[in-house]
Amino acid sequence: MQDKLREIVRKMLSDGDIEYFVGYCQGSEAHRIVPCFVTEESEVEKLVWGPLCLQNLSKYVLRTRDLDGKVGVLVKGCDARALVELIKQHQLERDDFVVVGVACEGQVDPRKLERELGVPLEQVGGIEDGGDEFLVHVGEETRKVAKEAVLRDKCFFCKHPPSFDCDYTVGEPEPFTIESDRSEFAGVEELEELPLEERRAFWRKQFERCIRCNACREVCYACYCTECLFDRNVPRWLDRPPLLEENEIYHLIRAVHLAGRCIDCGECERVCPVGIPLSRLYKKVQKDIAELFDYQAGMELETVPPLVNFDLDDQDPFL
Repeated sequence: MQDKLREIVRKMLSDGDIEYFVGYCQGSEAHRIVPCFVTEESEVEKLVWGPLCLQNLSKYVLRTRDLDGKVGVLVKGCDARALVELIKQHQLERDDFVVVGVACEGQVDPRKLERELGVPLEQVGGIEDGGDEFLVHVGEETRKVAKEAVLRDKCFFCKHPPSFDCDYTVGEPEPFTIESDRSEFAGVEELEELPLEERRAFWRKQFERCIRCNACREVCYACYCTECLFDRNVPRWLDRPPLLEENEIYHLIRAVHLAGRCIDCGECERVCPVGIPLSRLYKKVQKDIAELFDYQAGMELETVPPLVNFDLDDQDPFL
């Protein structure tokens, strides 16, 4: 698959179909795969694909809007949902970029992998997909790790937009399936069963650890405003120190802003330096949007997102 990917990108660059390609390459350590930009045929060999290609690259497509020429991007099926939403929200035009869809058999959660191996990730020399398991190279040893033990949470409920067509495909990009003993919204339902004050205490404990680094905002595909309201001085929503009450405002406003747009890519939680379970917060919003409006973000190009749609039969009485 990696060779096929390089072949496709090399041809697109050679034919002048694209000026840039956004993909993945090896980082500073074996267990680190990072986004990269390829502009020359000589750079194509650095492109890689595997179980550690975690990032949702659609954010980088947004950053190329002001550049001359087309951009190509590698997407997992789940990440294609972000492109669907960006097109629907008039942030991207479908004809302005080229999509290479890649078959994905699940992505590794580095934190889960470190716990499962019992050794620091720095000792991992590489990971390969072995079907029902991952083959992890640790020193001279190759360990077999069951996928269900180290997969990212979102991989258990993999969803692809059925109406979105890729320009090129590597393998057969179909939703990944694996058995799970938990429902998609199990983490949300566990919290919903708690008394209000216990739920409140849970989230206050999480938010008081926030250092307001804005990593969750910067990595989010749906945070595309030229100026974020939290950066404005007039009116000023937040002060600089990451106080608990203001941290709550920050995260809850972000959650409401992402209602009907969050595709559960999990990037916010992945990059959080203090480990706040942000995915659980956004899963709650997704659950409410699904129940109230029967809507899942990024699944249909033609369906208008509920919070930008007007319906005379809206159930809210004030309308």
